[in-house]
Amino acid sequence: MSKSNERRQPAQQRSRKRVDAILSAAKQLIIEKGSAQLKIQEIAQRADVTPASIYQYFPSKNAITHALAEQIFASVKHQINDRLPQTHSAEEAFQVLRELVDALYQLYLDEPALYDVWICISADKTVQDMDLNDSREISDLVFRCLKPYYPEPDWAKISKVSFLLAHLAGAAVRMAVSLGKEEGGVMLTSFKSLLSPRLIETMLQENDV
Repeated sequence: MSKSNERRQPAQQRSRKRVDAILSAAKQLIIEKGSAQLKIQEIAQRADVTPASIYQYFPSKNAITHALAEQIFASVKHQINDRLPQTHSAEEAFQVLRELVDALYQLYLDEPALYDVWICISADKTVQDMDLNDSREISDLVFRCLKPYYPEPDWAKISKVSFLLAHLAGAAVRMAVSLGKEEGGVMLTSFKSLLSPRLIETMLQENDV
């Protein structure tokens, strides 16, 4: 993360609770007013802390939204870790991946601030790098889920496909959220229909994968 967004990490439990309160207040204000209207003074009032206390941990408003973005990525990885059980076929593995897309979509629906935070910071190069790194970590989990069902000579291609799918899934979910439940749900169903062993078989036939 860039120096402008570096922040002090809370070491004591009381400090961690204060930081949690600040982030929770910021999230609620984003839900109510949007990230563009986020103000340090209002966050301080909502969190029952002083503005000086906020600046102890967050040097700027951007640092707060970056911390919320980190929570998004952490939540996604936590869900994936919890939902990647042992499977017994490639079709079962892809069914798990389709369920993960639904779970990620539901996460955005349950946490309305997440999409607004993403839009607010998506042009930030630091966050773009964070998103790519997150996609790489998720793709490693996807790859481990898929590779038992394909011969080892294909694993390098499977790894690349997994990276592509991990990144596209996040983009597809955010697009679905932006379209609204009806149109977004239809679009997401279409995206999930692509997640099947047939997709891997087709891509493995391409020499440039």
